[in-house]
Amino acid sequence: MTHGTDAQLKRAQALESEGRVAEAAEILRRAASSGDIAAVAALGKHLLIHRPDLAREAMQAVLAAAGGGHGESNHIVAVFVAEGVGFQQNWQSALGLLQRSAEQGWLPAQRELVLLAGSSPPEAAACGDWKALRERVDVAALLAPPRPRAIPAGPRIFAAEAFARPAMCDWLIELARPWLKSATTYDPATGIQRHESGRTNSDCHLVLPRSDLVLAFLRARIANLVGLPVKFFEVPTMLHYLPSQEFAVHHDFLDDTQPGYAKEVAEGGQRVLTFLLYLNDGFEGGETDFPIAGVRYKGGKGDALFFWNVLPDSTLDRRTLHAGLPPKTGEKWLLSQWIRNRAM
Repeated sequence: MTHGTDAQLKRAQALESEGRVAEAAEILRRAASSGDIAAVAALGKHLLIHRPDLAREAMQAVLAAAGGGHGESNHIVAVFVAEGVGFQQNWQSALGLLQRSAEQGWLPAQRELVLLAGSSPPEAAACGDWKALRERVDVAALLAPPRPRAIPAGPRIFAAEAFARPAMCDWLIELARPWLKSATTYDPATGIQRHESGRTNSDCHLVLPRSDLVLAFLRARIANLVGLPVKFFEVPTMLHYLPSQEFAVHHDFLDDTQPGYAKEVAEGGQRVLTFLLYLNDGFEGGETDFPIAGVRYKGGKGDALFFWNVLPDSTLDRRTLHAGLPPKTGEKWLLSQWIRNRAM
């Protein structure tokens, strides 16, 4: 990378942080026109995150960078293959790309392989034997969920204890931490995101370029637990609560009697199921409360809760009114995965 290209990438990054994404994209295009692999990779990642309408141009850049030996770009392709977005879904191909990314020195891919391999011998990671680590990844075990148990209540509410390994929970927290922002809700009249007093926690949406194979495996495991395909899943959301922060009582379904929600349902389907993965211990309070059903649930680290927002006949189940209660001490982290009744 030349000094001039480096300066362009830093300038683009600064513009992006200011929300000036169009200007950042133009700088990245100019930098990428030189053929510099880092600039090509930066352009592809920027467009994937900020300009999904330019997905073709974005993936062309990512694939070009990956073919040029760029570790992060190979990791991005691995995630897309694992999720089956733009590629035929294939776990072994995705793991092969993850191995390649690790061999090219991309540290997150190296750490990811160690985590996915589970009880791998430490010397394999120490000597950089990424092929050996990849071969120890037990795909079948990662995809097999625990048996859920029904929680007696009017709505269809289920718990799945020990859904995720503690190390995976820690991993997800660190994956999300840099992207947290003040959480918003849908405006029922317009469908536009807005801030409101009843939701004071922070969140982030882990779009594919910020995702990884750990999350891809967990989403596939969720699909096997609830019996709905990953293509019906929304972008996963990480939720973070500090003491006194809450998400007041609300429904997760989209009430299509409201014009903003009606448009959303027509375009993307109804949000029929909510899945929550509890990622940490060490806080007081913070339960998920269903006041109509008379249920409060506080999962331990790695436990999951899921509930259907609709009745078996697909009508809205208003008994699923619930709240994310504030922790009294400590902080609370969850992964929230909303699932529609068709692909968006």
